[in-house]
Amino acid sequence: MQIDISIIIAVYNNTSWLKMIFNMLQQQTYKAFEVVIADDGSSQESVHAIEQMIKEVSFPVQHVWHEDNGWQKDIILNKAVVASKGEYLVFLDGDCIPDNNFVKDHYNLRQHGMVIGGRRMQLPQKLSDMLTPELVANGFLKRKTLYLLFCKERHSENVLRVPLRIRNILGICKPKKGGLLGCNFGIYKSDLLKVNGFDERFLAPATGEDTDLEARLARVGIPVYRHSFICRVYHRKHKRVERDPDPNIPIFEENNRLQIGYTPHGIKKQDK
Repeated sequence: MQIDISIIIAVYNNTSWLKMIFNMLQQQTYKAFEVVIADDGSSQESVHAIEQMIKEVSFPVQHVWHEDNGWQKDIILNKAVVASKGEYLVFLDGDCIPDNNFVKDHYNLRQHGMVIGGRRMQLPQKLSDMLTPELVANGFLKRKTLYLLFCKERHSENVLRVPLRIRNILGICKPKKGGLLGCNFGIYKSDLLKVNGFDERFLAPATGEDTDLEARLARVGIPVYRHSFICRVYHRKHKRVERDPDPNIPIFEENNRLQIGYTPHGIKKQDK
């Protein structure tokens, strides 16, 4: 099977939501992709559930796992990048369900020397809590479009999809520079390797995980362009983790002060 795109999904347990993602990936309008699960130490029970899911889907899946040693998302993402077979990478978080045109949209927008930033639509709490893999597989989210459009608890810009052809004809929905979201972006692997992937010193879900990557990419001439009404994902409602003090800030500030593009703390480690 031809693999044009590797979809790298960051997960930690919560196999129910991964199953929902798989159910939507089964319905994608573009098929030449693989999935690489970047598993930051899920339990053995979850690992067994993932192994069963892999047997049930039509697309190829790699499961990249390491032991649970605290939050090490950037480390497992780098391992998933190394394992990936596609020349183009799309990053997705395990609490984000893509719509059925997600892969096609990213594929059509891809461009060397540029990051394609998708957006997320925050689901209302009630909808987040009631979702099941069966509902997602049966088109429940699509049937809720009007409800989501007028619901107060949502980001309306991503409820509706405007196809690329219509955007180009009408000259609307032009991308804006900046604003990388780690839960939904696409980049050529060769471009990501120019900055040596993610900085593995970030060991908390706080400042720097995606903002650092965006800043380092910009320093080597690879900007982020964020798109609305396309490359859409539905994001699970949950409480935001706030850390005070933020352990990532000193690392982020150091990279900014030194104007680091290629990090020595990424995929290829600096020789000692």
